[in-house]
Amino acid sequence: MRTGPVKGSAEPINNLRRSAVHGTAAIGGAQVIKFLTQLLSVVILARLLAPSDFGLFAMLMPLAAFVMMLQDIGLSQAVVASGELTHEQASTMFWINAALSLLLALLFALCAPLIALFFGQPELVGPALALAGTVLISGLATQHFAWLSKSLRFGTAALIDIASTLLGFLAAVAIALVAPGIWALVASVLVAMVVGLIGAWTTARWMPGRPAPFAEVRDLLRLGAGLSTFTLTNFFARNLDNIMIGRWAGAVQLGLYDRAYKLLLFPLQQINNPIGRVMVPVLARLNDEPHRYRHAYRRTLRLMLLFTVPGVAFMLMFAHPLITLLMGERWAPAATIFTWLAIAALHQPMSATFGWLFISQKRGGDFARWGIFNMITSVAAFAIGLPWGAIGVAAAYALSDVLIRMPALWWWVGRSGPVRHRDLLDIVWPSALALSGTLAALYLYRVVGDVPGLSGLMLGGFLAFGCFWAFLAVFAGGRESLAEAGRLVGGRLARFRQGDETSRCVDGYSRSVAHATVE
Repeated sequence: MRTGPVKGSAEPINNLRRSAVHGTAAIGGAQVIKFLTQLLSVVILARLLAPSDFGLFAMLMPLAAFVMMLQDIGLSQAVVASGELTHEQASTMFWINAALSLLLALLFALCAPLIALFFGQPELVGPALALAGTVLISGLATQHFAWLSKSLRFGTAALIDIASTLLGFLAAVAIALVAPGIWALVASVLVAMVVGLIGAWTTARWMPGRPAPFAEVRDLLRLGAGLSTFTLTNFFARNLDNIMIGRWAGAVQLGLYDRAYKLLLFPLQQINNPIGRVMVPVLARLNDEPHRYRHAYRRTLRLMLLFTVPGVAFMLMFAHPLITLLMGERWAPAATIFTWLAIAALHQPMSATFGWLFISQKRGGDFARWGIFNMITSVAAFAIGLPWGAIGVAAAYALSDVLIRMPALWWWVGRSGPVRHRDLLDIVWPSALALSGTLAALYLYRVVGDVPGLSGLMLGGFLAFGCFWAFLAVFAGGRESLAEAGRLVGGRLARFRQGDETSRCVDGYSRSVAHATVE
């Protein structure tokens, strides 16, 4: 297994463009299917299971995710970001992940009774033992997925994602229909993990061998340590809220909080995550060409903001009717939580991409230090809001995120590298002004319009996107992004009419992002 550095000749650039286009297009199509599946999961399972079932599951999943994070220790991201990798070096990464996964899975299983005791929920012992098995499964697949990403085989990874998501969802629904409870959610994770493991091993076409000497993997381990430090601190920033709410506020409030959080993140994850999987390895190959690096990031991000920002604005302004329509009236208390979290999500479409810059520029130390700051301020916010329950936690997190963490992160990421503070401001200020006008228009619609119901929400969605794009068109950069998006969509429709089978299966937005990364 070998990879080499990307040269500056036209042929490697063309190859990079072709791989990015095909891979991102495949991931884009996969994300549409995943999003629809996850949305159905939220809607259907919310009607089959009680809030307390989701609350019990949300008590366990942060702990399982924490253990899975420890077994990786940043090595998969280090492999993706590395310029050149030998078979022996990759094998070393695999054996480290496998050994850690086995050890941590055993420890997690042994701690199952203690977890149940901590939360005061004896029924958590069995599900905790089952989730311990997913730790080992995840570790055995980690490096194979990393190799698929490093090889720019995003289409293959996308197919595995589709299969694991669909089969996991079907398993959850089947069990929920027969025996509603937490085991339906546990089964979804187990089935998805097993399918992912089988898919990664059968498609990566790589088998681990003899490990390399320590001197040959020292740099990879150092980079992985910096990235894992951020991952560890980010885990606490993202998951201690669940643990604290579950321990001191109970399963019902945690279930409401968890579903609101998941419903808000689904749309953003379907855009940011797959594009990030393409952008990190591609930007890593452009690191020695600052102009192309900067252009790729700026152009990609502007196109992303065209669709993510108005979507978040819509969810913020229509939280209550959206929650009750999708999940039913018994979930109405989650609407206030959803609103507060949506305030924090207003800047996430852009801020979430800063990780691409840290990783692709191999700024593991900077990433780690930011993670520590992020963890301290987030956990402090959770503690401040906890006396007021899940709503208090959501409100404290949102306010601290907008007023403290967002400006700090923007300053930190622009201190060095090809993308500086001026570039970030140049990207964001037209979208920020357009967002302000959009929120004002949506508020007026709520005051004078008949929002409740599917038709009212659909009109609100059209208004959110239409106003945002109209306000954005006032600025030169906004008109450029809109024109580019229009050309790409028009070209895709033309190819569709001409019978191009590839374009029938390609998401136009994903194709545009792939071009943006390499032109």
